[in-house]
Amino acid sequence: MSDPSGEDRPGGRGGRPRDTAVDQRILQATTSLLAQKGFRGLRVDDVARSAGVPKSTIYRRWPSLTDLAVAAVDDALGERGAVIGDDPLVDLAQIVVRTHTLLISSPLAGALPQLALELVNRPETARLYRERVISPLRDAAINAVRRAIEQTSWKGPDAETSVDMMIGAGLYRHNYLGHTPTLEEAFMIADAVAGRRLPRPDSSSDPTKLKMLPEADHHHGSPRGAENMEK
Repeated sequence: MSDPSGEDRPGGRGGRPRDTAVDQRILQATTSLLAQKGFRGLRVDDVARSAGVPKSTIYRRWPSLTDLAVAAVDDALGERGAVIGDDPLVDLAQIVVRTHTLLISSPLAGALPQLALELVNRPETARLYRERVISPLRDAAINAVRRAIEQTSWKGPDAETSVDMMIGAGLYRHNYLGHTPTLEEAFMIADAVAGRRLPRPDSSSDPTKLKMLPEADHHHGSPRGAENMEK
């Protein structure tokens, strides 16, 4: 007899492939509840009710509420890869925008520090969280700063220290001071770390689809324009 929840059991003799549509219902319900209540207010009964599945369906997929929350955050944040272009400072500016959008101004921003605290005693889940949520943007930013250092267009500390200073300052203001930095504030922090002004996005464009304003050439002081515009 089929499960009215639409659950598919793990593949194998007598089983059916796992139903990814059920996965998505559960993940989306979890994301919505995280945004509304934070991680501390997340309850599996609420997730099951919102997704229209029994609790057993959830626990067959994720062994704990923490694992489910990490999977939901990973799914909700979407693509975090960065395009590598010719100008590392433009690349870094794109990452600043993306990081601000996903980690600072996102509806999930309030739940992330609560989830991080829960991961302290769960090293394997914490590793997955770093790999899936933190590392893609952090590693891309470190790569951009390293290339800027190689081109002598970076006046700040080494790449790892610089990136952690930029991310850390924004999260400190958000998580401990109760202040959500604007995108321009995030850029001002990055400017201070870099020891120079970074390119800015065109305020009239979608910030997730960065179109850079003309910026002085980093090496020769000549105007930069079309080569920095998103095709």
